[in-house]
This record gives sequence, structure tokens and C-alpha cells, in this order.
Amino acid sequence: ATFSLAAEEPGPKRVLAIFVFKQGLPWVYRIEQIMRATLTSESSFPIEFDVEFADQSRFSEETYRSKIVDLYRYKYSKRKVDMVFAVGDESADLCIEHGEELFGDIPMVLITIDQKNLPHNHLKPNMVSLEWGFDFGKTWTLIKDLLPQTKNLYVVLGTSLTGRKFKNLAAESLSELDGRFTIQYLDDFSAEDLLVKVTQLPENSAIFFLSFFRDANGQYFVPRDVMSKVSEKANAPTFGIVDLYLGHGIVGGNLLSADNQGKIYAEIAKKILKGEPLTNFKLMENANQIMVDWRQLKRWSIDEDRLPAGCIVRYREPSVWMDNKWEIVTVLVIMFLQAFALFGLIIQYRRRNRAEEESQRLRDELAHISRVLAIGEIAASLAHELNQPLSAIRSYAQAAQRFLNNDPSEPDEACIALEGIVAGNRRAEEVIKRIRLALKKEPFKQSRLDVKDLIQEVIVLIRGKANEQNISLRSELADGLPPVFGDRIQLQQVLFNLIYNSIEAFTADEEDMLREIVVKALREKSDGVMISVRDNGVGIDEKQVDIVFDAFYTTKPEGMGIGLSISRSIIEDHGGKLWATRNPDKGTTFYFTVSIYKENEK
Repeated sequence: ATFSLAAEEPGPKRVLAIFVFKQGLPWVYRIEQIMRATLTSESSFPIEFDVEFADQSRFSEETYRSKIVDLYRYKYSKRKVDMVFAVGDESADLCIEHGEELFGDIPMVLITIDQKNLPHNHLKPNMVSLEWGFDFGKTWTLIKDLLPQTKNLYVVLGTSLTGRKFKNLAAESLSELDGRFTIQYLDDFSAEDLLVKVTQLPENSAIFFLSFFRDANGQYFVPRDVMSKVSEKANAPTFGIVDLYLGHGIVGGNLLSADNQGKIYAEIAKKILKGEPLTNFKLMENANQIMVDWRQLKRWSIDEDRLPAGCIVRYREPSVWMDNKWEIVTVLVIMFLQAFALFGLIIQYRRRNRAEEESQRLRDELAHISRVLAIGEIAASLAHELNQPLSAIRSYAQAAQRFLNNDPSEPDEACIALEGIVAGNRRAEEVIKRIRLALKKEPFKQSRLDVKDLIQEVIVLIRGKANEQNISLRSELADGLPPVFGDRIQLQQVLFNLIYNSIEAFTADEEDMLREIVVKALREKSDGVMISVRDNGVGIDEKQVDIVFDAFYTTKPEGMGIGLSISRSIIEDHGGKLWATRNPDKGTTFYFTVSIYKENEK
């Protein structure tokens, strides 16, 4: 039979996904995110997406199951849905047994580990069964390719229904290996005993981690947490089945992608809601990819040349050059300038008859290099910041030379001068370190950040520019500010943009007045920190308050009009707000908020 939905039904369509797991599991959370984004933002008609976490992997008893059925019966008798996704074997069983009484004859898609274990004679015409799409065979092959000496394969499963279904699927797949491995299933261990067992595996062993929702003592776990501990303690490399395990201890495997799964489910839902019959959906696209963790390859001394063609390598550590390219170039330019100036002095000393001509050539060359360095504000700031310690180093070097040339020589005084050179070198290193932090390029990464350090590092970087304009730049930070959660480089970019804009808000006509910029930070309600940048410059008109953040809007002849637009996007990506107000007296204040760090955030 073919079932479809009436296209003329008014109002948004509603899709319900029932996950067998509890809320918050990384794999389920990612699938839910991608489904919701695809259904709500990429559909040609309005779709509402509801999610239920049946938690049957932890509570499998019939009493709990009957209460879940009663809850869904009450809840969805009042809020009708147009189709149901049952994700997981327990959820599929629930819909097969109670789906008709709970939801009627609407389309239902059942996602299971293995279709063969379903009671197909009980499937209703409005139901279609699809598999997750796990492909263990390519992981067996990958293990053999990367570790050809492997003789023993230990498969971690746990005792839940999901674990038992995985064991059946693994046993079927392993039967095709023709005895290439000695297989042992670790499915009857407590978590504590499992962690002891994996430290005592024989030589030439590998671990294949499939699932671990429940141990032999009936205790429940988040599989990825157990997998991380197994990988950390094991004396053999661990392989996995889903991409969200990568980066948490596994070497790799033929991994199923949570993002791809979410997109596939959402596309199926959209097609069914448009009226496509269930009979069109028999197989899901195989979304597995062979992926490895570069760090685990190094940990287990696995040669990259053994990786199959098309293998995706994640978490590769960059080389020293790639990681510090601009810092190295900057240091080399400075060293070149120093060496070139010294060479000029030697030529001047030895060839006095050509001193004026050579000196002019050196000045022309240095002027050209100075113009090149002045292209970027950061490079100019670096040259200015380094001037004092480099001058001090030269003075100390000249003093040491005089003390050693005296008759008799003065080694103690020369030693003091050399210590001054070392101190000047440390100061120069600190300047380079600060500029390196500002120039360093990293993927978006949120972490726990100290507000005071966040602000002071930017102030140190830009204070020289403020001093050039005779502007007082200071901070007023409330006591006891909590740490915030965000990306250090991006938040400092926002603060740098706001302070730099405030510096440019002063005109030459205001030189006789107190020119001041104040950076403040205070606790906002209970879940955020508010940071503000206040100046007493020319300010902005009331009409500009709402459009100053628009892309390519600028009041400066040389400006591009993208700084504030990018800043607002960064803050909104952090879950905060960025806005501006005109001060009652003079100038402008920009504000932005950042969420405080919570212990459960990663």
C-alpha cells in the first residue's frame, strides 16, 4: 500500500523523532541538531520538529514502557503529528506494538541496527524499516592494513539490547574473515573489570569498540565516555564505528557520520511530507567514511603510508613552520634589519671615502622596508614595541665592548652590560609573544577565559596607538568577575576593533580636552558578563546607532565598513549581543555580552 499526506492540509507539518537514548548523548544530540536545522531552515514549507527521548536503553522494564506509552498517548492526542521517526531498536519495537494506537496511520520510519531482527509480519503498511548503515567489514580491513601483525580482536559491547543487536551484526560480518582474527566479545564485564581487562591484552591485539550503554552490573553509561577510558588505559589500539568517537581515543575506522545521518533523515521526512510513498524508501545511502586520528597513529607507531586511498586524517599537528610562519618571518625581518644596519656601519668605518654614498643607499633601503612594514597596523605596532628593547641591547653591547677594550679590561662591568642585553632580549621576546597571540590563526574553539586577562592583553597591544594620539586608555573591572566561555582570538578581535574605532573617533580639534577611553566589565544578571568601551570623542548620530553595524557602512574615508559588522557576527555566534549608545555628554559607548563559563560546557 502507498501512504501519502494531503498537500492541502493547512498549517505547518509536524515531525516527531523518538530516540531510544537519554537526552544529551553526543551522537543523538548531533543528529537532532542537524535534523532540526535541515527541516526548519531548508524546507520549502513550514515544518515543526518535536523530539522525545524514551530512554529505553536505561529503563527496559515493561512497567516503564507502559508509562511511556501512556505519556505519549496523552501528549499526542492533543498535539497531532504528521510522521514519526523511531530511532533505535527499542523505539522501533515500541512503534510496531503501539504506534497505531498512539499516532494512527501516519507514516512511520523505523531506524534499526539490522532489519533482519525486526518482526516484519507485524509491520503495518504505514511503516518502513531502514538500517543505520554500519559497515564493519571495511574496519576489519583497515585494522589488518594498519596492523598486519594483529591476531586477536576484542569487541566491546556491553549488555544492553543495542549491544546484543550489535553483537549479532558483528558476528555476521566477522564470519567473512576466514579466521584472520581470534575474536573475543567483551560483553559480560563490569565497567571496572573491562578497564582492567584492556590493560592485559596479549601482544598483537586490537580493540573494536561498538557500544557500552550497560555493564554486567546493570550500571548505565555514555558509550563515548567509556570508550575514552578504554583507549586511555588499553595496551592495544582502539577502533570505533561513529565519527563522534574520533578525537576521543580511537585510531579510526569506517565511521558513520552523525551529520550525514541527520541530513538523510531530514531529507526522507521532507519527501514523505510532500507525498512521496513509503515504498520508495528501502535503503539509506551508505554514509560511512574511513577516518583516522593522526595523534593515535603516532601513539601506536602506525605508518601513514599504510592508510588506504581516500582516508580522511583528522587532528594532524602542523609543522613548526606552518604553526609559526608569520612569527618566524617577523623575527627574520628584524634580524635582517639588525644585520644590515651593522653591515652598513662596518662599511662606513672601513671605507670612509664612500661613507656618504653608502649611507644614503642604506637610508633608502631602510625607508623602503619601513614602508613595507607599515602596511599593516600590527607590523607597525611590533616595530614600535620592539624599538626600546633593541635600542637598549645595542647600548649595552657598545658598553660591554668599551669595558673589554679598556686597559686594564673591566670584566665585571662588561658582565653587567651583558646581563642588560639578556634583559632587553627578554623584553623583546615578550613583545613578540603578545603579537604572536594576536596573529595566531586557529579554528573556532571555545574555552574557559579570564575576563581580566582577555581585556588586559588587548590594552597592552593597542596602548601604543592610544599614546600616539594623547588618549588615556584605562580599564575599570568589577571585582569577582566569573570566567566566560568563548574563543579568545575572536573576542579579543571584537574588543580590539571597538577600542581602535574609539581612538579614531577623536579629531585634531579636541587636543586641548581630556581624551579618554574606558573599558569596563561587570556581571550581567546571572548568566553573562557585559563589557563596554566608552569614549568622549565626536560620537555618532542617533540615526547611525541602528545602521552602524551594517556591512560596508562607514563614516571614515579610508574605512571599509566591515569591522563592526564582523564584530556583531562574532558576538552573536557566542550567544551574546553587541550594541551602541550615544553618551549623554559626549562620545559613544559600545556594549557586548558574553556567557559565563559553566562546568558542564566543553
